[in-house]
Amino acid sequence: MSISSILSNGMLSLQAGINRTAIAGSRLNAESSDFAASMVAMRQGEIDAKAAANVIRTGDEILGTIIDLRG
Repeated sequence: MSISSILSNGMLSLQAGINRTAIAGSRLNAESSDFAASMVAMRQGEIDAKAAANVIRTGDEILGTIIDLRG
């Protein structure tokens, strides 16, 4: 797997987590019969976004190491 695909997948996952959180949050503002499900979805989106940020951070660190080794 290449560094660019790691970073790309991390960014896509980050966006998906943000979208999940936003959608769940918008359901809280509407008349929702299942408040708990919306809160769980928001928490899942938060966890997804944090995991994706860690993937991006790790990819960045790997890229920096490769650049340092070649330099």
